[in-house]
Amino acid sequence: MARQSFDLSVYLVTNAEMVPEGIDFVTQVERAIEGGVTIVQLREKNLETREFIERARQVHKLTKKAGIPLIINDRVDVALAIDCEGVHVGQDDMPVPLVRKLIGPDKIIGVSTGYVDEVKQAALDEADYIGIGAVFATQTKKLKKIPFGTEGIRRLLGALKESNALHMKTCVIGGINGSNIQRVNLLGRIEGKKVDGFAVVSCIMANNDAKTATLALKQKIDTLPSWATPKSTRLSGDEIDASIGEKTPMVHHITNDVVKNFSANVTLAVGGSPIMSECREEFGEFASIPNSALVLNTGTLTDAKMDIYIAAIEAYNKVGTPIVYDPVGAGASEFRRHAVRQLLNSGYFSVIKGNEGEISAVAGLTKQMKGVDNVGSSSIDDIVEMAKKVAYDNKCVVVVTGVADVVAGCVFSGEDEPDLEYKIIQGGHPMMGQITGTGCSLGSAIAVSVAANPESPFYATVRAVEKYKEAGKVAGTLASGTKGPGTFVTSFLDALATRGQ
Repeated sequence: MARQSFDLSVYLVTNAEMVPEGIDFVTQVERAIEGGVTIVQLREKNLETREFIERARQVHKLTKKAGIPLIINDRVDVALAIDCEGVHVGQDDMPVPLVRKLIGPDKIIGVSTGYVDEVKQAALDEADYIGIGAVFATQTKKLKKIPFGTEGIRRLLGALKESNALHMKTCVIGGINGSNIQRVNLLGRIEGKKVDGFAVVSCIMANNDAKTATLALKQKIDTLPSWATPKSTRLSGDEIDASIGEKTPMVHHITNDVVKNFSANVTLAVGGSPIMSECREEFGEFASIPNSALVLNTGTLTDAKMDIYIAAIEAYNKVGTPIVYDPVGAGASEFRRHAVRQLLNSGYFSVIKGNEGEISAVAGLTKQMKGVDNVGSSSIDDIVEMAKKVAYDNKCVVVVTGVADVVAGCVFSGEDEPDLEYKIIQGGHPMMGQITGTGCSLGSAIAVSVAANPESPFYATVRAVEKYKEAGKVAGTLASGTKGPGTFVTSFLDALATRGQ
């Protein structure tokens, strides 16, 4: 088998300890191969050499029959003994050049990587593929480093690009299973490079029906999840408003206590129906309501609430219902920055909305914040580029609020590379910054618009932001001078209710 022609798409890493009682190890591997495994790595840490060789021979017989490679983890001697197709080594194992010297020019060599310098070294060593991980937490083995999610995948693919090694094959490993493999497939990529395969362990080895489990994984790899169906329909503002009027979308809020009342009133004013709930038993039911959306606002963040947020994300992603994520104060502390990374790794968001500092935190950049407020300001061109980057990385719509709001969208069009576009929206009034909740409640207005127009999230978001800015300008003009913020609130809700009618 040529070193260049192997298929990493469904990469089975064996673990004999996980095989269900009553099923023979070799039989479990055979069933997985019947289901469509494209490459097998035999990983045995507890067998003596003679036993390892015997097991490797048994598995190699199966892989040769199926025409797929057998890779031996770490043990070059075992690979040589059975003349299999290759070896996979970790960072603490034999260096790649020495492995190549021992096994010859025709065998496959893979190497585990978790840091940029390790990827660059693998490229210099001319490994045939790299394993990227750990992506998520796993029970297969004790991890030495914190799982880095899809953001880490993109970072390491970027290291390949910097090394002029985009030809090198890649697979991801660490907690990959049926619940996240589609998200990893779509979000774990950069321009010009996506992962070639998915290394899985427990979801096949621990399954009572390894063949069916493998078939299910292959089906997920080859199809789009419900939240990633093409959504690039161009709708006019009038069409978007008409859809809201016809559907009266339900918006489920998981938001901070300070803004609940105002967010509910904004939702009603723009034509939606608000509900507030942090009861996870309701999440699946709410997510299944037609023309609905979730606003996830993490302003009052605690460890206990993280479990609630993740449960909601999973429920809404399961049925493809839009989520508007507002990472309030995301850059204000390390705790909040870590929470942002954890939530981004937990699911897909249709829209991510925040000020410059908050979106900088999502982008992995350092931007000083004071509480939930921005400190300092970048040029509008820099903000546009940041918004486009976050939109591309997360394949979603991004709103960066400020004196001028930037809306960037990178949504699925049915093509391999999603469409990327942006719009700068002027307007509003300085008094909007003097009222608690005007920033957070923009998420409610966006959620109503996107819930009614899920096939066009970018244009629905643009329309919502435009109407919000217009209402702020009208209300601010009425309230400025002899009147004040109380008049502004009333006038703002009135103006929102008449926009688009």
